[in-house]
Amino acid sequence: MTPVTWFEELESLLPGRAVRDEASLAEASSDFGRMIARRPAVVVRPQSAEEIARVVAFARERKIAVSSRGQAHTQSGQTLNDGGIVLSTASLSRKISIDKARRTARCDGGVLWRDLVTAALAEGLIPPVLTNNLGVSIGGTLSIAGLGISSFRHGAQTDNALELTVVTGSGEIVTCSRERNRDLFDAVRSGLGQFGIIAEAELALREAKSSTRTYFLLYDDLAKLMQDTRSLMASDRFDYLESWCVPCPQGFRRMGGEPTAFAEWFFPLHATIEYGSEAPPDDTRALSGLSYYKHVHTEERPLFEFAARLEPLFWLWKRGGYWANAHPWMETILPWDGAAAYISQVLAHYPPHALGGGHVLLWPSRGTTSQTPLFMRPASEFVMGFGILPGLPKEFVPAAAPLLDRASDLGFTVGGKRYLSGLVHFDEGRWKAHFGEQWPKLHDLKRRYDPDGILNPGVLPV
Repeated sequence: MTPVTWFEELESLLPGRAVRDEASLAEASSDFGRMIARRPAVVVRPQSAEEIARVVAFARERKIAVSSRGQAHTQSGQTLNDGGIVLSTASLSRKISIDKARRTARCDGGVLWRDLVTAALAEGLIPPVLTNNLGVSIGGTLSIAGLGISSFRHGAQTDNALELTVVTGSGEIVTCSRERNRDLFDAVRSGLGQFGIIAEAELALREAKSSTRTYFLLYDDLAKLMQDTRSLMASDRFDYLESWCVPCPQGFRRMGGEPTAFAEWFFPLHATIEYGSEAPPDDTRALSGLSYYKHVHTEERPLFEFAARLEPLFWLWKRGGYWANAHPWMETILPWDGAAAYISQVLAHYPPHALGGGHVLLWPSRGTTSQTPLFMRPASEFVMGFGILPGLPKEFVPAAAPLLDRASDLGFTVGGKRYLSGLVHFDEGRWKAHFGEQWPKLHDLKRRYDPDGILNPGVLPV
């Protein structure tokens, strides 16, 4: 192992927290994308904001890069660096305090959403928005945005953050909210870890009902699906809306002189109502006026089981090898009026085998429920999220990446914005197109809160 001259000094500041063993360094050298490898010099496992501040101040003095890493569910190396410090906030996960009267939770930044849901449900409460994977950290998703199948009602997880304790790139510990240090509050929410590390968060909760009923509907026409989901969002008939694009492979056709696999696409919609001790939902009323091709199934589940509904899928992915594959995910958020044409064009040219074991996600939402400044989305009353989420052997990524990059660029042409945890091959022009009028402000925020540019370097050209 190459000696690091400053390691012993860092270790003396944080006894037992800084490690350089092979297993720790290897784990911190990759993320869920499994496409990029960068090996840090040291992994630090802090247990308080004060310990994070000590690390950042130490690194700033010596111009050492610091990458903050929760569960590393990113796909383009956003949590990695070469030769610097990886700050593993997974160790910062002891505190979960529920205030039932105020309907709030105060948590360490490394707490998993699964653990917060368990604690909140014990008090009859639940976070308004949950990501599909509950095994990711609170600080991690707040640094991106945190979207879920109730976002059409409640915005992003960042919109439900009330107060944050942040360690800035200057090594300062700052408490911020909408009323206090607002600039920093708006910078770190969806700030990609560029301006500070979220050490603690106070989050809004809502009253939870005990049960859910999900209607499994299948559409053979994208226009009808979009018409129905827009109607359902406007009427608030359902509490959760979840959809996909599913290929039915048809064989091969010639494209550019080459035989190319193609598919006919179908569109499942899972529409869910949450209910309690009152009478269960009226099925006739719930499905009235919808234009689905087939009502496939209806499923009753307790609320926690519904929140963790994808755990069986993740188990299958891990068992079948998908989880260990590379994940060049491309997610974009489209204005409603241009979404159908965009999706149809992309699907028509996307060979189904290029998904590997993955899937294509649809995410219908109102475009007005989020007020997070750095969570970029189209200025549209309704929006449609679209994500191509492959799981491929790493050697197939060079062939798949150009398809995904073209889909990303096409999204910009129709007014779309990217969701930035995924595969991001942006030059400065694309970053400017994504952030629009916020782009100049990012430079000002970086100079103010990370003046030496040590936090998560290489993510943004600022």
